[in-house]
Amino acid sequence: MKDHLHHLLIDFASAWRLLTAIPLPLLPEDYSRPPGKSTAYYPLVGLILGGILSGADRVFGWWLPAGLASALLLTVWVGTTGMLHLDGFMDCCDGLLPPRERSRRLEIMKDSRVGAFAVVGVVLLLLVKFNALMVLPTSQRWSALLVTPTLARWAMTWSMARYPLARLDGLSVFFRRGLEWPQIAAASGVAVLTALLLWGWLGLVLLAVTWLSVTLVAQLAMARIGGLVGDVYGASGEFIEVVLLVTIVVIIGLTG
Repeated sequence: MKDHLHHLLIDFASAWRLLTAIPLPLLPEDYSRPPGKSTAYYPLVGLILGGILSGADRVFGWWLPAGLASALLLTVWVGTTGMLHLDGFMDCCDGLLPPRERSRRLEIMKDSRVGAFAVVGVVLLLLVKFNALMVLPTSQRWSALLVTPTLARWAMTWSMARYPLARLDGLSVFFRRGLEWPQIAAASGVAVLTALLLWGWLGLVLLAVTWLSVTLVAQLAMARIGGLVGDVYGASGEFIEVVLLVTIVVIIGLTG
């Protein structure tokens, strides 16, 4: 029992350190554990991040105008992930969107330099996310901020398990080791419960939108580079967060 709890803590800490820039000095690091085991906790990490965002949003909303409060909230959102997912999104914009040879696309995505497609893509992404945050009603902001990062990180677990890799070397191979159906089931359980408890039957709509969005991103990567890489996982998370926020705004507008 003690060893089992120890492994749970190690796997959670591994997921936390990968997906956030927030240190966990009190939880152990054990690199002997297969990294894929930690994918079970990706949605839980997203839910905790959502709680942090919800708290920050409440504080900003107390004493700042809506525009500035939303801008600071977006800053916290980007900062808590260390901009890792945004980096993947930008690499994917440069590598997947322009007309290129398949081998050249992979080279571009490994290149640390930033191209025009990445700049335009990240500006549009942040612009849409900011404006979605601006128009979210106060009564639904906390539930939107909780569910959005949770489902986005579930999508990462799902895409890692569901789709093949574009190359058989690199960090993507390393982080998939140990990823099996128990991890998928655990991650999916957290995602489904979060969506349904917070949004009721509308949670099914958000789950469907998440699945459709991650499928579209994965199919684009499959068509352009023959599989997925780490940048695609990060890009799918960023893309899904924006899509979910826009979907929630639309749902609120339609349901009153």
